[in-house]
Amino acid sequence: MGLVSRIDMKINRSVSTLIFLCAFLPLFSVFVYAESGSVLVSCFDEAGKPLKGVEVELLSLDNTKIKDKKSNDDGLAEIKDVLNGIYRVVGRKKDYAPAFNEFVKIEASRETVSLTLQPGAEKLLYFEDSAQIQRASELTIQGINAAKEGRYADAENNLLQAIDLNPSSTQSRYYLGVYYVQVGKFNQAVEVLNEAEKLAGLFAGLPPVPGQIDPAQNKAIQDNAKRLIMNMAGIKGELALKQKNYDEAVAAFTENLNNLPDDPDAHYQLALALTYAGRFDEAMQMIDKAIQIRPGEKKYPDLKEQISARITNAAIQKAQAALDEGNTLMEGGDASGALAKFQEALNLLEPDKQSIIWRQIGKAQEKLNQPGAAEDAYKKAVELSPENNAADYLNTLARFHLESKEYEEALNALTDPRSLGSESLEKVLLDLVEKSKNSEPKLAEAALERVIIADPANAEAYFNLGRMYYADGKEMDHRTKELLTKYIEIGQDPNNVSQAKDMLLLVDRRSE
Repeated sequence: MGLVSRIDMKINRSVSTLIFLCAFLPLFSVFVYAESGSVLVSCFDEAGKPLKGVEVELLSLDNTKIKDKKSNDDGLAEIKDVLNGIYRVVGRKKDYAPAFNEFVKIEASRETVSLTLQPGAEKLLYFEDSAQIQRASELTIQGINAAKEGRYADAENNLLQAIDLNPSSTQSRYYLGVYYVQVGKFNQAVEVLNEAEKLAGLFAGLPPVPGQIDPAQNKAIQDNAKRLIMNMAGIKGELALKQKNYDEAVAAFTENLNNLPDDPDAHYQLALALTYAGRFDEAMQMIDKAIQIRPGEKKYPDLKEQISARITNAAIQKAQAALDEGNTLMEGGDASGALAKFQEALNLLEPDKQSIIWRQIGKAQEKLNQPGAAEDAYKKAVELSPENNAADYLNTLARFHLESKEYEEALNALTDPRSLGSESLEKVLLDLVEKSKNSEPKLAEAALERVIIADPANAEAYFNLGRMYYADGKEMDHRTKELLTKYIEIGQDPNNVSQAKDMLLLVDRRSE
């Protein structure tokens, strides 16, 4: 399975897990403390003028009226001796729509609240309307199901309606934040999840009320919202990887690592993004750190192996590009420039992949009239060549020696065991004689000498070599006599024996 496939699966699992972290939560609660304080409420009309005669009510979060008082000529109503706790403040006046302020926290202090009443008819507020709260719950569930089914537009619409109907629903806000994560709206996600976390934290600190409040469930939403916010950069990075926005993924995972410097998975994720972005050295540093923090995690060394493979592949690609440039320069007659490119390619590769580069270096050094360096390069190419391709490199070395009239060295390359394959040494030598006796007679002579060494009973080798030396002239007469004399002793062909005797007579005459 490829890297991209694995990260796609991981992202999908992450998002699916986020959607179903919490169950549906009842949110209404009341909680009082032993100490008390007061709340000063300022009431205004739509023009911002103090409003007299507003019935100000202090309600617990389960809508129980705690105290009430009417505003005075200055629009002020102070409610004293209020036990520490969290309350709703509601203002009502005939011909005005009610106004309210939620979650006023009194802690042995004097809190101030402002209410602005707009002209309108009396109506139920959301927390006074059980049908409205029930509808908000239904919309929340519909939004969650829509997100689960991938109907994201419906999910957002349902959850926003739920929050509008019930602004104190931590569940609706939390899942709206999850929805924004799913669709990549990360700024909106952080904003909404912060609201959910703050509101859930408020309710999580209240005592349980059967049928109305479960602090543990609110604590779950608070913790999950915090966790999502903390991991937002990592989630953003995973989605960026899925979308192949690798630079964006690197930036997101870098931010995530800054938030979680001791988390090995944060190092792993950044290593993955850096790998995709082609920043292999940095990726290797990150995965090494992940392995150091958590040595037993299997996926870390797996990724390290993949990074190493990519480093090797990248080096091969760069080396190939340099090799191609060098070959082009060679074709254009710039052997010096070609040699520089070949050496550049050589430095990018491990020894087991350098044979082709060494051969090209040898060719460049030949053109630069550097025979010693060229020979060393060709030998290095042979040394590093793959076993199944060694014969090709040995032929190059043999060609170099032939052009330098170094026949013995050429034969050494051509008769190397890696060049022979399944054929016998004697057959290879005799085939070489046939191919070269007219074009490279000196090579053929050297090959026949080796045939005689390999098979001293090969009479025809003595005859053919003696005849070739006879044609070379007087300077080879001594060896010619040895070979033809031996052939007369062991040869079976009467015509060849007769020719050998005739050649010996002529050798004796020209030696006189």
